[in-house]
Amino acid sequence: MRTHLLIAFAMTILVPLAPALAEEEREIAIGGLFDLTGGGAIWGKSEKNAFLLACKDFELKNPDVKVKPIIEDSMFSSKHTVTALQKMTSVNKIKYVVGTTWETTVPMMPLCEAKHVVCISPSYHGKEYYSRPWRYNFSAWFDDRGYSRALADAINSREHTSVAMFAAITPYYDSLVDDFISRSKASLVAQERMVLEERDFRAMISKVPKHVDAVVMLLDNAGQIQAFLKQWSELRKDRPVIYSDDLIVYLDPPEDLKKYGFEFNYSYPLFDESAQRDFLDRYTSEYKEKPEGSSASVAYDETMLLLSCVKRDHATTAVRECLAGTSDYRGVSGTFSFNGGQTVRDRVIGIKSLF
Repeated sequence: MRTHLLIAFAMTILVPLAPALAEEEREIAIGGLFDLTGGGAIWGKSEKNAFLLACKDFELKNPDVKVKPIIEDSMFSSKHTVTALQKMTSVNKIKYVVGTTWETTVPMMPLCEAKHVVCISPSYHGKEYYSRPWRYNFSAWFDDRGYSRALADAINSREHTSVAMFAAITPYYDSLVDDFISRSKASLVAQERMVLEERDFRAMISKVPKHVDAVVMLLDNAGQIQAFLKQWSELRKDRPVIYSDDLIVYLDPPEDLKKYGFEFNYSYPLFDESAQRDFLDRYTSEYKEKPEGSSASVAYDETMLLLSCVKRDHATTAVRECLAGTSDYRGVSGTFSFNGGQTVRDRVIGIKSLF
C-alpha cells in the first residue's frame, strides 16, 4: 500500500514537467542558406528577407509554434555553400533547409541526401534534379530548361535561320544550352562558352559570320553582359536580335542598353500577379523596399510549406513525404504541385521585350 502511495506521489510531481517538454517540442529550427554576398546576392538577399518574413507569419498563424531561423551566407561559392551546410547540420543540428540561391544549390545536393536533410531551393531547378532519384532535394522554382525553351520557340516563330551562342559555363547555363540546341530549328553558326570571370569577348566575336540573324546571350550579369555588348558594338556594325534569360534586367552595375542599338528579348518566370500583390505589399511594409529578383515569393512559399510539414510531423522522412505529396498548393507565387516528385510541375516561362 505504501509503495503504491509513493508511486502516485511521484507521478504528481512529474506531471507539471510535461508542459515544459511540450513547449520545447513546439520549437521548429529551420535553416536558410542564401547568397548574401557575391554574384547571387541580388536575389539571395530578397530570398533571405522572404524566408524571415515567412517564419514570422507562420508564428502569427500558429501561436502554439516557435520558429527558430538559422541563416548562413553561401557567398555564391560551392566551397562556402558546403561549409555553411556542414555547420548548420553539425553544429546547429538543422534538419530542414531553404536554399540556396541559383546554382550553388548543386554542390549541396549530395550532402543533403547523405545527411537526410530536407533541402528545398527557391531559385534553382536544373538538370541535376533529373540525374538521379533524389529523396531529400526539392525545388519549387521554375524548370531552368523553360528559359531556353521559350527562347528557342521565339526564335523558331520568327524564322531566324542563323544563331550565334555565347554562354557562361555553370550548371545553370549548361542546362539552358543543351535544351536550346535540341529545340532550336535555326542553324547554330557559332557557339562560345566561357568562365564567369571572362570579360574579353573580342576573339570570340570575330569568329561569328558577318550575317547572323540572332545571338543567344547567356552571360553573368556582373559585368559580362555589358562587356559583350560594348565589344560587339565596337567591332561590328551589324545588330542581330539578342535573346537572353532574365538576368539582363538585373544588371550590376545598371546600364542603359538602348545605346547599343540591339533589339532585346528575354525569357522570364510568369507569376500569378493577383497572388503576388499581397505578398509584395507585406514585404515592402516589412523591409521598406521591394524584393529584387523573382524568387522572393518562392522562398516565402517554400518556407511556409516546409514549416507546415514539420509541424505535422517533424521526422525528416515524414517531411520529405509531405513535400512530395503536395498538390495544388496555393501560395503567393501561384499554385503549384510536386505530385510525388521533387520539383514542381505547374510553372510557366514567358518571353518579353526589354524596351
